[in-house]
Amino acid sequence: MRLAKQAGVVVGLCSAVVGLVFVFFPGLKPEPHAPPPDRSAAITGVVMNPWTKRGQFLDYSDQSKLGFTKQQLAEVGASAFARVTIAGFRGTTLTLERQIVDARSGDVVGQTRDFRVSPSADKVSHRWWDWAPLRHGRGSYVMVIKLLDERTRAAIACGQTPAFGGRGGVARARTPRLCERQ
Repeated sequence: MRLAKQAGVVVGLCSAVVGLVFVFFPGLKPEPHAPPPDRSAAITGVVMNPWTKRGQFLDYSDQSKLGFTKQQLAEVGASAFARVTIAGFRGTTLTLERQIVDARSGDVVGQTRDFRVSPSADKVSHRWWDWAPLRHGRGSYVMVIKLLDERTRAAIACGQTPAFGGRGGVARARTPRLCERQ
């Protein structure tokens, strides 16, 4: 019994010392592991304007027209506006990609990845917009908007517009469903 009492005293003293260290130096106290953040992203409320001059698009999206010629501002294209919501990707660089897909063949006929975002909060939501010149002739096209995580090389969100035509009008085609329904 004597050995058990001495062991109890030693354990008690050690516990008291550790407790006092944590009281006087709270920064040393171990933090419980937080679960990994729930990560999600969505592209919702996609609105399509199938016949928009570049100048009109710049007005709609509150961008400057400086540096554009009258001819460039008069160019006709399709514009899209959407809401991008990102959660759990704070500090991660993500890329917005826009594809123009030919609805008749399913081929990607235009693509840009020129916008990157790095959320500064755990959850952010912003308006996003893009414009693409209409292709010559008749056609049926879909604008696809993707949010890409370059680290995993995967799309984490996707949205698409209804079909729109080329400069010569709309050709009949079955619109492909390239993104999940929102």
